[in-house]
Amino acid sequence: MKYWERKEKLFKYTDGVRQFFPYAEEQLDIISRVIEKFNPAIGDFLDLGCGDGFLGYFIYKLYPDSHGVFLDVSGEMIYKARKKDLENKSEFIVQDYASADWLQCLNPDARFDLIISGYSIHHVDNNTKKRLYEDIFRLLKPNGIFLNLEHVSSPTMAIEDLFNDLFLGGMSDYQKHIGDEKTSEEIREIYHDPIHKQLNILESVENQCSWLRETGFSEVDCFMKVFELALFGGVKK
Repeated sequence: MKYWERKEKLFKYTDGVRQFFPYAEEQLDIISRVIEKFNPAIGDFLDLGCGDGFLGYFIYKLYPDSHGVFLDVSGEMIYKARKKDLENKSEFIVQDYASADWLQCLNPDARFDLIISGYSIHHVDNNTKKRLYEDIFRLLKPNGIFLNLEHVSSPTMAIEDLFNDLFLGGMSDYQKHIGDEKTSEEIREIYHDPIHKQLNILESVENQCSWLRETGFSEVDCFMKVFELALFGGVKK
């Protein structure tokens, strides 16, 4: 069974890890600023690798009249995302975007003002990343925005250590917040779970921004970066 299909892992991820991601509020603020600058009239959006839908429902807060499509490889994650849709206005799709034919799960005429992804694309190899960015470009409407809130590689081990210390500190603070204080050794064991780590196929934000430019995106930038956490993307002119 795949890692993301293990219920206990899924629930631990969606109910906990989002809450101790460093600078989560700042990341959402930058997302809103970029959208407002380049395309403030979001009608249709795609939350790609949506997990429990945390980013898509943030977009709904910004643009309550928009229509969202939530796509994830995990049926359990889609179940959690669907539970939040009290108005029944979204579309939910269980699909692996790493498959070359994943676009067939979408309406052939589907085009989006925004495609957003959060901590998902780093699980596929680089060739798939490049192909996926090309698919995303084709799916965007003119002036459509792609934003990827992502885990990227560090250029040196020392900088990777800085990121690990930051994230471990966030985990420790969260455990204290929920009244479940663990030792530093216990937290490190959770963080360095080898099953999780082996799923990470990290690439530098510089290389990924270059791929976006080669694909045809404009206004490409890393809009925010804190060690291995990066928000980057571009606009389809």
